[in-house]
Amino acid sequence: MIQGELFASAVQIDITPPVGTPLEGYGAREGVSQGVHDPLVAQLLLVKSDETQVALICLDLLGVGSEFTHRVRDEIQKATGIPADGILLACSHTHAGPAGYIDELPGLAVSSDPELQRITIRQLTGAALWAQQKLEPARLGVGKGIVEGIGRNRNDPEHGPMDDELVLLRVDDVNGHPMAVMMNYGCHPTVLGYRNLLISADFPGAARSALRKIFPRTVFLFTNGASGDVSTRFTRREQTFTEVERMGNMLAGEVLKVMSSVITESHLDLTGRVEPVKLPIRSFPSTEKAEGILHELETGLQELKDSGASHGDIRRATTRVEGATIQVILTKALAGRTHMETELQILKLGLLGLVGLPGEPFVRTVLDIKAKSSMPYTAVISYANNEVGYFPDAHSFEVGTYEALSSPYQDDIAEMLTQRSLAMLERG
Repeated sequence: MIQGELFASAVQIDITPPVGTPLEGYGAREGVSQGVHDPLVAQLLLVKSDETQVALICLDLLGVGSEFTHRVRDEIQKATGIPADGILLACSHTHAGPAGYIDELPGLAVSSDPELQRITIRQLTGAALWAQQKLEPARLGVGKGIVEGIGRNRNDPEHGPMDDELVLLRVDDVNGHPMAVMMNYGCHPTVLGYRNLLISADFPGAARSALRKIFPRTVFLFTNGASGDVSTRFTRREQTFTEVERMGNMLAGEVLKVMSSVITESHLDLTGRVEPVKLPIRSFPSTEKAEGILHELETGLQELKDSGASHGDIRRATTRVEGATIQVILTKALAGRTHMETELQILKLGLLGLVGLPGEPFVRTVLDIKAKSSMPYTAVISYANNEVGYFPDAHSFEVGTYEALSSPYQDDIAEMLTQRSLAMLERG
């Protein structure tokens, strides 16, 4: 097979919502946004080889719904000819971004903002047109690094699994200058807590800002990876913007290191594929039993507090109570439903396979996909095209973590997604 010559471009646009827009991410948050600490952006990387085009769109949002994604794809395809199967939307999952983009998140209250969605769709369509006009000969390469000190397994910080791997895609112009760099690293961007009312991209935004000071003409894209059971809960020193910057600098440092080692090439194959998937909803306990589980966990939490237990033990017990609270809601909200309809997506860019999952995969799942993938490099992108909640692994269901209690899916959901993803990578 003769591989096609590569063309690429990248653009970045501002998608910061108006101050006063409600923020998404924390049920305990009160009030609407009161200001902007740092702007929220969308970046679009367009890659073309022969007649094949793929576009990776990264958004500083908690997540988006499938309806929003389909409208974005339809408008971009209509305006540019980029096929819908080649357009992937990846959200950073910042908890300091606007509400209004998610259709439904079982067990949690979400609200739709049609006006905000309409404006953003127009912006993204314009970004795609702009990127298409900027296409130029390019070279592409992939590298790996290790990020330490940002994320940790939030259910078992001492012994729980972690995916510290940074997967990096570098796209150069013909002169060897990086026009775009995509970083893939898994961790909840939750340095900032529920009391924060300032719009922010959290540590991924701080990492991009640090990198742009060195490469001002480069578009840096962040995609989240094994984030479902990983956060900054046990690594952050405080929940301040100073800490956001510190962690952003840590990520930026590893990106710079890997960038310098990547070797790029000018001819490669591109593939984009989207497949619908039905996620099976689990059998819930009766409302009475669910409420009994909640009461038992609440009692255990109070006993920990009374005994002077460690902050970490109290925090884990608190999240289990929160999960059990959501489970009570799910027993009523999902009564009679058997599945959730969504989609999986893969993009292949030469040696790199991107697996887009529509929710929050756990570390064991991502490590499994990477280990079994036939691609030389594989990155799993969470919050891709849709946000439908947690995909806990079997171990998490066994021990009853917050994520397992609050997930609507069967306990084999991780294995199902792994097998479907690997099959899609094989089919290409």
